[in-house]
Amino acid sequence: MMRVYCDFDGTVCINDVGEQFFHHFLENKADELLEPLLEGTITGKELLLRECEALPPLYENNVKEYIAQFSIDPTFQSFVNFCKSSNIPLTIVSDGLDLYVEQILERENLSYLPVFANHGYFNAEGSTSRLLVTFPYTDEECNECGNCKRNHMLAQSADEDIIVYVGDGYSDRCPVQYADIVFAKRSLIPYCQKKNITYFEFQNFADVKEKIEQLLQRRRLKHRREAAVARKQVFMQG
Repeated sequence: MMRVYCDFDGTVCINDVGEQFFHHFLENKADELLEPLLEGTITGKELLLRECEALPPLYENNVKEYIAQFSIDPTFQSFVNFCKSSNIPLTIVSDGLDLYVEQILERENLSYLPVFANHGYFNAEGSTSRLLVTFPYTDEECNECGNCKRNHMLAQSADEDIIVYVGDGYSDRCPVQYADIVFAKRSLIPYCQKKNITYFEFQNFADVKEKIEQLLQRRRLKHRREAAVARKQVFMQG
């Protein structure tokens, strides 16, 4: 069976909602908080914690109104329909907040899709609320990301499954190492090139759909050898 895992920010959603969200509500301080991540001195999980802690009290309605402006890839719905008709399980994995992922998917009538993300919620303080974050899917041995995308892929997939990963950025660097078929754009492309990970470049989900259709026409899809070895090593480590 083929299984598809998709990043959300900059992939399913055209823009990086999380990045723009914090730039909007933190203004100039967002760049200051991001700098240590770019320098490699903090992890993505630590950045998200610092960003949420730095936020002022917010009005929930203002947050929802801001999130409402973001659009998904206009070809994503067709891709979802293709996966359904082809019996290909599709899962969204995000190192952002479920707060905005679920709101956007619900608006698009896609709330039935499985979603794994960090949990963002409001803790009311009078008429305003503090935005807090918890990490229900973190990895005990790796704090690089709040939501371990690799673990979701491996936990849901059987040995014979062909794992497809679609992504564009920082939090996708880990999972592509364990995927048999990789679709990449933006900063994920040079990373795949550096690590010698075979990938297909894409602009939107129409590209992904077309390539998967071509691959399915083959008699037998093969695992990417390096990915299969990486997955085996994880299971051997327990």
